[in-house]
Amino acid sequence: MSNPTKILTLFFCLIGFYSCSQSNNIELQRMYEEDQNARTKNDVDWIVLSKQDKERELKVYQFIKENKIITGKDFYNSAMIFQHGKDSTAYGMAVKHMRKAIELDTTINKWLLAAAIDRELISKNLPQIYGTQFVKYNGDAKWSRYKIDPLKITDEERKLHGVETLAEQIEKEKRMNQENEINKVVETKK
Repeated sequence: MSNPTKILTLFFCLIGFYSCSQSNNIELQRMYEEDQNARTKNDVDWIVLSKQDKERELKVYQFIKENKIITGKDFYNSAMIFQHGKDSTAYGMAVKHMRKAIELDTTINKWLLAAAIDRELISKNLPQIYGTQFVKYNGDAKWSRYKIDPLKITDEERKLHGVETLAEQIEKEKRMNQENEINKVVETKK
């Protein structure tokens, strides 16, 4: 075997070893699952959940300092935890981590990037651009899509990120409010 061939063989073996030696952060995966499961309960205590979200966020910052966020899945999981933060800094970190997740693994669902961008914009009192965020204003029982700038991106870009088109978002808002009305009727009959 010639010298350049030996060097190339060694190089490819090292790359293979390096990529195989990188595994997902198991503790971060568990934290992600806790984050998601906490939001599926019918009787969410939002005060308790907010404290848990902050604890998870602080732990992610610790992982960053310790270089324990490595894989695309790790960056996705940490982005979701930052997405449930309470300020522009957390939302900005969600955007940053989602971009890195997608860079490392192009198969990762891009919806979270769109949602993080929208939340970061909203936290700065700017209109969202994708249309992922719906709110209830001033105790109103109806859902409304948060203010959106419909011209910053196209519906094609929205679709690339797994987000509904503007027309589909209007229909989604209607469905959310119809479901809300049905749930209110069911609750009063109990």
